[in-house]
Amino acid sequence: MASSRPQPSPSRHALPLWFLLSAFLLMLMLVPRTAHAVPSFARQTGMQCSGCHTVFPQLNSFGRQFKLRAYTLGNANADAAFPANLPVSAILQITRTSTANSSGVDPEMLPRDRQTIAQTTGVYYAGRITERTGAMVQYSHDGIERRWGVEMADIRFADATTIAGGRDLLFGVTLNNAPTLTDVWNSTPMWSFPHVDSAGVMPAASTMLDMQLNSQVGGVTAYAYFDNLVYAEAGFYRSAKTGVMRPLGWGVEKTRVVDGYAPYWRLALQREFGAHSVSAGFLGLNTKVLLDPNDASMSSDRFRDFALDAQYQYVEGEHALSSHALYMRERQRLAASFAQGMASNESNTLKAARIGAHYAYRRMLGGGVQVFSTRGSADSMRYGMGPVMGSANGRPDTAGWVAELDYLPVENVKLALRRTAYRKFNGGTSDYDGFGRNATDNNSWFLMGWFMF
Repeated sequence: MASSRPQPSPSRHALPLWFLLSAFLLMLMLVPRTAHAVPSFARQTGMQCSGCHTVFPQLNSFGRQFKLRAYTLGNANADAAFPANLPVSAILQITRTSTANSSGVDPEMLPRDRQTIAQTTGVYYAGRITERTGAMVQYSHDGIERRWGVEMADIRFADATTIAGGRDLLFGVTLNNAPTLTDVWNSTPMWSFPHVDSAGVMPAASTMLDMQLNSQVGGVTAYAYFDNLVYAEAGFYRSAKTGVMRPLGWGVEKTRVVDGYAPYWRLALQREFGAHSVSAGFLGLNTKVLLDPNDASMSSDRFRDFALDAQYQYVEGEHALSSHALYMRERQRLAASFAQGMASNESNTLKAARIGAHYAYRRMLGGGVQVFSTRGSADSMRYGMGPVMGSANGRPDTAGWVAELDYLPVENVKLALRRTAYRKFNGGTSDYDGFGRNATDNNSWFLMGWFMF
């Protein structure tokens, strides 16, 4: 995920756009026409990626079952010779971000702007471990922050039985490194459109539930799915800085360290009828975060997140449509920050909303659109004036839209062109930072080639 932290200055030897396009074409010639989204999953199930996805990484009905059953369905590669029987795959994302106005901006604020980069390069362990256990673990290089680390880790046990007159009950336990990573709907933060962050300027504020703890924590959650109707999940997270959770955060800078344990919960209802499915639910996270991530003796601020989400999905023949909505509210108790002069208020609120849809024709051509908005309490110390990332009026309010066009020439290759446009950024429309920068200056184009091997 793109970060607002200072980064190394960009190289003067950035690759030009023609090199990116040439690389796309070369990769297309090298990829077999029978390719799949996560090849190790495909080898295991004997299915193409359309069996689990509308457009990867979005899950369809079977994909949700596959994940909930601990990635264990199928055993098509059981008799395959080494190394084809290994549940190992690779990922490569080549991207280029072009921000509308970078004139006079410190390069550390836009570290990889107008550069063609390998934004993500990595490997997956993805598939069955035993009859009832499986995993999806991604170890990768972040081309924006220039580090290797455990990007995703979801290790599961699952089983099934019947109760209440023969109704199905699926249950399991997962060890993972991010709240909402375990979720199976495309409406929660980890899996919501547009799926891949750009290297552009990011707003000053987002909730803890909105991927702010990803790869920095380790957690254990238990879940149950009753009668293909009711889903419930609950557990806790703690910092992956030390102790038994540390392997889940290898290589990732711990900018947010959880003080103690952070409980997480999720409840959702789903109904499927023919080609249609609908879901609605809520989720929450209570977190205490140390004021100084390198000093465990420091006091902490408290964040209480609550979210509502909904999804509608239609998959039939040549058409696949997913629409989603998400609303998050965070209550911040900032006693530690207030005492240190890092916040103007002892308590704040932060609210974020997204609504959008994605469509694909023949799982080849498609695109999506999303409207987003963030609003919060005015706090001149927390959201202070400063070039690019600052707020002249001390408010975090940000709003805009994202639109993306996708082309999948083969099943495990996605080419995307995205436009991100802001009508408000960090509290204002014009001169929002107090240094003459406008919200529209942060508009961007994003070009991506996403390859799975």
